Amino acid sequence: MSSRSTTSNRKQQTGSDSGDWSARPFPIEAYTCKCGIELPINTSWTDKNPGRRFLACANYMKVSHCNYFEWVDPEMCGRSKQIIPGLLKKLNKLEDDMKEEKENQGKMLIQLELYKKKVMKLMVVILALLLFIAMHMILKL
Repeated sequence: MSSRSTTSNRKQQTGSDSGDWSARPFPIEAYTCKCGIELPINTSWTDKNPGRRFLACANYMKVSHCNYFEWVDPEMCGRSKQIIPGLLKKLNKLEDDMKEEKENQGKMLIQLELYKKKVMKLMVVILALLLFIAMHMILKL
């Protein structure tokens, strides 16, 4: 749904009407839509356009908007569209697993501290018993 009528916006700001985004150095300059809103570069994460960047009016899909929408990146090949969603799912699973491991690690550290306190209390009791036994043996002499 790329609209080439929006290139006049770009021409005013860059002096270029080529529409060749791939040749532009990153980051891309700021652009505004016909509503006067600055357009951030968004990224699509749909299965049809995974990782593809686009510009759109913030009011896009709302009642009043200028209907500005333009892809920044060219369409991906079919193979990329097949592979990227699977890789993203794997990445998300690994990130979730890592988060869970960190939570478990935190719980284990808390348990370790509790065990350390219990061991210290037992050591104090054992030391007190040893002192009691030693004093009892000394008194018997």
